[in-house]
Amino acid sequence: MSGGEWQGTPLIRTTDVGDTSLLELGFLDVTQLDEDHRIEQFHLDLPASVAVAKRFEFTVRWKSADTPEEWNWASSTGHNARVALRPRLADSGKAPASYWRQQLRSLLRPACSDDTLPPPATAIADSWQVLSTSASCMFKPCEFDNAASGADFFGQLEAIDGMLAFARKDPFWIIPRAGADASVAAGLDVVLVLVELSSGAYAALMPFAKDAPTKHTVVFRTGPSNTLYLRASPALDSAPSSIRVAASVSRHAHDAIHDLFERIQQTLPHSGIDELGTHCQPAHATSLSGSMGYCTWNTFYQQVSHGGVVSVLSEICRAGRTANQPVPEWVVIDDGWQTTTQDNSQGQLSEISANNDKFPGQLKQTVQALAELGVTRVGVWHALWGYWGGIDPLGLLAQRYKLEKYQRKWCPAVKTESEVWLISKTCIAAFYDEFYQWLHGQGVTFVKVDYQAAFETLELDGSDAYAIYDAYYDAVESAALKYFGPGSVVYCMAQTPHLILRTLQHLNSTTTALQREILRNSDDYYPDEPESHGWHIYCNMANALWSRQLQSRFAVDWDMFQPGKPESHIHAAARMLSGGPLYITGSATNYSHQDLASVLGHTGRTPLPSPPLISSSCLFADMTATAGFLVGSTTLVDESAVIISVYNVFHELVVAPVLVSQIFADSAASDSTGDNRYAIHQQSTGRVRICQTLGDMYTLALQPLACDVLTVARMAMFRSADRSATLYAICIGDTSRYAGIGVVERNVFGVVQKPAPGTPVPRSGSPLGSGSQRQWILRARVAGGCNGITFALQACESMSEAHSLPVSVQSVRVQGCEIDEWEYLNDTDVLTVAFQATCPPNNSTAVCVTIVLSA
Repeated sequence: MSGGEWQGTPLIRTTDVGDTSLLELGFLDVTQLDEDHRIEQFHLDLPASVAVAKRFEFTVRWKSADTPEEWNWASSTGHNARVALRPRLADSGKAPASYWRQQLRSLLRPACSDDTLPPPATAIADSWQVLSTSASCMFKPCEFDNAASGADFFGQLEAIDGMLAFARKDPFWIIPRAGADASVAAGLDVVLVLVELSSGAYAALMPFAKDAPTKHTVVFRTGPSNTLYLRASPALDSAPSSIRVAASVSRHAHDAIHDLFERIQQTLPHSGIDELGTHCQPAHATSLSGSMGYCTWNTFYQQVSHGGVVSVLSEICRAGRTANQPVPEWVVIDDGWQTTTQDNSQGQLSEISANNDKFPGQLKQTVQALAELGVTRVGVWHALWGYWGGIDPLGLLAQRYKLEKYQRKWCPAVKTESEVWLISKTCIAAFYDEFYQWLHGQGVTFVKVDYQAAFETLELDGSDAYAIYDAYYDAVESAALKYFGPGSVVYCMAQTPHLILRTLQHLNSTTTALQREILRNSDDYYPDEPESHGWHIYCNMANALWSRQLQSRFAVDWDMFQPGKPESHIHAAARMLSGGPLYITGSATNYSHQDLASVLGHTGRTPLPSPPLISSSCLFADMTATAGFLVGSTTLVDESAVIISVYNVFHELVVAPVLVSQIFADSAASDSTGDNRYAIHQQSTGRVRICQTLGDMYTLALQPLACDVLTVARMAMFRSADRSATLYAICIGDTSRYAGIGVVERNVFGVVQKPAPGTPVPRSGSPLGSGSQRQWILRARVAGGCNGITFALQACESMSEAHSLPVSVQSVRVQGCEIDEWEYLNDTDVLTVAFQATCPPNNSTAVCVTIVLSA
């Protein structure tokens, strides 16, 4: 805008759609478009004179044949496409270490609205750690008069272009608040702040209490002009020596948060948990994160019963096996199974045994019945302090354990004031030992521990505020390890700063017993609230920025979802790509109305090792209110492949580019230029494309709550024996599932001079021995339970420019399993091998596929 009138800039239409074009329509799924939509694509060269503007809008105008004298505009002010210009950081490896320190040093400055008064004291940085690619430090607040003012001035953020604040929705959950400045988090307690600096770097800040005996929760509060205040709970009378703000800066957002958590971890005292789990059970072969599960909550809510659970799972397993769909391998019996005074927030736990009316044979009967259906693990829900309303002071538990009375204060999540009776911290270890021993005897192998941040709703003072917290956590973790083994606890309603700091402190320990538990990554899934679905995906993707930093201890859980709903496909795909467990809820009818095999594969395996990274283009905007794509990327172990997940969580159709080359480079931390070739698989169309260079942008079109996945893999290059030809090859995995590349454990390529002994007679073409100087052998090691695997292949002359040569597949040999058929398509350079149903279904069993081909 200029002077209230539109200023138009000529746009040049892109005509080159080759490998090197700026924009490309090769991945546009036109089936997502309505008949009235037509796609035109343009690019714009900006003169250097406009580069001083950091953010601006752009639109398109056109004339139609009906009204050639009138211009039509594509959108309106505030609803146009938007562009943000940011400087390209120099090679971080060449930047002097002082560069990053200076970036962080200049982040804060004192704030004072009255120039006649001296500025207030601001934080002082000490304990620096400076590397060639980043810097981190500890800020020590100068003053703290929290008792009088409720919050104390910390500093004012300077020269920032965007803010992502991770704020407390209530004591139980953390939510992202994104925008241009600190106003996005007004009135909220902020646990962690990520900002984009004007230099193009990212800085992260998090307050905390570093000394274990203090046990205060410290958060930010935001004010005008990007000011930050510190707020401690319980309130502080003066500045304790333990209050610190960790800060870090890096060229990548996830690296900044990683460095931030690492600095905090270094500051915390060593954990005393080495003795936990000394006599723990061995880990279960079936990991919750490795197979599909089922939760009873959205099916039965608190009216769960033995008959209901067994009936629904029987119908689901029968329908799934008939339709060759994945079926649940584990089940969590959620809220409602316990013996309580009532089924609501005021209900109290009376006894550890199950409700006799709902489970007349107790849990053992249900576990045995589910085992007959093929369910390998059963877990149960309970609240950290027993039930929502604590312990019944007149029940059987009160006769065996000492109870203490607390006052529960009003908060938006509880909305009531009441007395709560809890088992004393002096005997809580004995309670959990008895409780989990009983569950173990019933056949239960894991627990979902809910309401974990509930202690923050109590009237607690001083250093005792979190003593009970730690006593309960220690009791749960010790008993779970003893009776269930590692990886047997789901931490729910637990997104409290106390748990984050406790986890970082535990990572200082040398123990390996506490490993890969499950941490809920967002608030609940609400199947009947249409506006919640896009937000649920966005919140989980953003929260993974901080929760993935705890992945040596936790796998993140995006909660269950209900198949058969209109929006359930995006939930299924997101869970598959989350790096955590995938589990469903609902009736057999709902289950039968969705093709889960297209997401999971027929075996229901979830092979991804870690949660996705949110794209930098999505960091500082609420993507549920932005006409763009929410984009995440997951890098596989060898950094040669990246899964790019693309979601439309906006309420309208979105047609937008995806920055494939940038995402690949940022995710894999490797160069996407040079003498490479790439195979790109699009899930929605099934197309595989081989290209010499990654285009900067690929355009997609997605309807609301739709998603797509691009698998980008760098192909291996090796020459023939006579060096006259080069073959590029890569196994891109099981393309029938959204994370099919995740099943590939290893690609091995080589040159053969002659046929291997025992080679079968070729199906067609010349004998295998002819042209032996141009023969190659490919081996792919993949996880068991695959439907099949796909190779992308391309051969070219080594001594000339890249002229493609035909590759004829003379034979296929498969080691470790049988195959149904194989097919090679010359026009797409794709070889597909289909496995027989007799292949080992166990996810831990690897299958080695060997292919011999000649050109």
